[in-house]
This record gives sequence, structure tokens and C-alpha cells, in this order.
Amino acid sequence: MLNLKKLCCLLAIMALLIVTGCNGKNDVNDHAESKTTKHTDQISEIKSNTEQMLSTVKELKAAVGDQNVDQVKQLGKTLNDQWLAFENDVRDAFPLLYTKVEKYEQPIFAQASVDAPDLSVVKTQIAGLTDALNELKSAKLTKQNTTKLLDQAVKDYKDYVKTQADKLIEATTAFTDAVKAGNIDLAKQKYVDARVYYERIEPIAESFGDLDPKIDARINDVDDPSQWSGFHRLEKALWVDHSLKGMNPVADQLFEDVKALNEKIANLELKPQQIVAGSMELLNEAAISKITGEEEHYSHIDLVDLAANVEGSEAVYHAIIPALEDKNKSLAQKLDEQFLLMKQTLQKYKKNDQYVNYTTLNKDEIRELSNQLATLSKLMSQTAEIF
Repeated sequence: MLNLKKLCCLLAIMALLIVTGCNGKNDVNDHAESKTTKHTDQISEIKSNTEQMLSTVKELKAAVGDQNVDQVKQLGKTLNDQWLAFENDVRDAFPLLYTKVEKYEQPIFAQASVDAPDLSVVKTQIAGLTDALNELKSAKLTKQNTTKLLDQAVKDYKDYVKTQADKLIEATTAFTDAVKAGNIDLAKQKYVDARVYYERIEPIAESFGDLDPKIDARINDVDDPSQWSGFHRLEKALWVDHSLKGMNPVADQLFEDVKALNEKIANLELKPQQIVAGSMELLNEAAISKITGEEEHYSHIDLVDLAANVEGSEAVYHAIIPALEDKNKSLAQKLDEQFLLMKQTLQKYKKNDQYVNYTTLNKDEIRELSNQLATLSKLMSQTAEIF
């Protein structure tokens, strides 16, 4: 039997436990309520900012229709500022929609940043951006598992590759037509255009056996110089030989090889690990070999190739962002910052909307590019943890 003193102590302990339990429960409830309030506020802010962007897009569309270049440039930059103000919140809450908005907003900003923006490009991107923003405005928080997110990443990246391959066909057609017409100046311009699309998806081309050597081999890569074909054979004819005599068969073969590449890409099967490995390969090759200037040995447009490699790698990053946000938000933030830094550094070497001749860079500038590319590659390698 308990005496009175012990009974009082027991009752006091029980009362304390009840109070503590209630307080703990209240703490949990308060935390959950605080978290819900935070998410509600975040979503509300996202929707408000999205409305502002949609208003700016509407003005931009009118400016494009009026052919008002100055206003297009101003509104394009305003649109980018608006996006930067809340893109991190979107990436956190709606990573799939973040990549969709980026897909259309970035090309608009790129055009707004040059002296003579291509209004047809802006017009095309406006339609996609409007749809993406309307989708974002009505989005609701959902949770997807990593497997589904990675499946979506593969689909999104394959769509990107197919788009680039289709554009490569168009650009190569324009290039080889100029070659066969004997128009050296035009062929030089079209050569640069075609190289961009190829360099963005080079790892994919390299996965198809001998297609990459036929399309992209340099003279040192072939055993028999008489069998040398592809872009770089025509590059030499344009910048060194200053003659397109006898180049028609080379141009025809290049077109056929690019066409074959396009057809193979249509049936491409990919895995998440492959697309990240391809991104790292792009960055490593750029940092180790292309940084030496050996890729575009005759034309010296190596910065065009480097920029395209970065863009191709960033497409992979954008595809895997949803899964990366789920597993390692800090790594996603570091990659975002490093890609931005890389693009800002490359932008320094543009004059009149064109990259400068690679031979004009000094050793320190080349080292800076190499180090930044290596950092990007290292960060991309860390994304392997999400698989």
C-alpha cells in the first residue's frame, strides 16, 4: 500500500507527464502548422510572381508583333529578372516545371542580350513559355518517387537530343549546300551553326560506332588521309585551302552520315546513368582536349564548341533536377551556380554576338576556362548518388 507522501509524488509525476505530453503534442502540431503555412506562403508567392511574368510575356508578344527590337530586348531582360527573383522557390516546389520554364525563358533572355535579336526565335519561345507559366500558376504540390523522376529525366533528355539532331540536319543541309555552291563565305557561317548542334549531343553520336569518326574526325584521327571525311575535312578546305574544289563528295557524305545519326537517335534507348556519364564526358573532353584548341585547328572557333558542350551538359542537369532536388538540394544549388559562372565567363569572349578567335586567349584565360569546366565535371559526377 502506498503512503500519502508516495501517492502525492506519484500523482505529481503523472501530472508532469501529461503536461509534457500535451506540450510535446502541441510542439509537433505547431511545427506541422508552421511548415504548412510556409508551403502555403511559398505557393502563393510563386503564383503571384508567375502572374507578373505572364503579364510581361504578353507585352513581349506585342513588341515582337510590332517588330520593336528595343522593347523586345528590354522586356526580355525584365522577364529574366522576374524569373531570377523566385526561380529557386520553383525549383524547390515544382522541379519539373522549373526545367520547363527554363527551357523557354533562357533562349528569350539570350536573344534579348544580343545586339540583333532574332524575333522569330523569341516568338517561338513565347508560346512554350506561356504554356509553362500557365501550368505553373495552377500547379499543386505533389510527391513523386525518385524512379519516376529519373524516368521523366530520361524522356526529357531524349526529347532534347532529338530536337538538336533535327536542327543538326537543317544546319548541315545549309552548310553542305553552300559548300556545293562554292560559296566560301556563306559556308564558313553555316559551318559554325552546324557545329553547335553537333557538339551539344556529341556523346550520343559517339555511342553509334563509326558515325562519330566519319562526321567529326580530325586529320590525326585517320590512318589514310585520302579517306578523311566530315566537318573537319571541309573546315580545312575553307580556312586553309581557300578552295572547295573536289569537296562535293565530302559534303554529300557528311549529309548522309548526319542523316544516319538522326535516324539512329529516333530509336535511342537511354538510362539515367548514361545521360549523366555523357554530360561528364562533354565537360571532361572540353577541359582536357578542346581547351588546347585542337578541335577547330583551322577555323579556331573552339569557344563555339566549348559553349555548346556546356549547353549540352546543362540540358542533362535540367533533366535530372527533379530527382536531384529530392536527394541533394545543396548539390543542385552548387551546379546551378557553377553553370551560371561558366556561362558568364564564356560571355566575356563574345564580340558582336560572336565568339572571338580562340588564338586570342592568353594562358590565364584558358586556365580559368579549364578549371571551371573541371569543377563542373566534378560536381556532375556527384549526381551519381541519386541512381
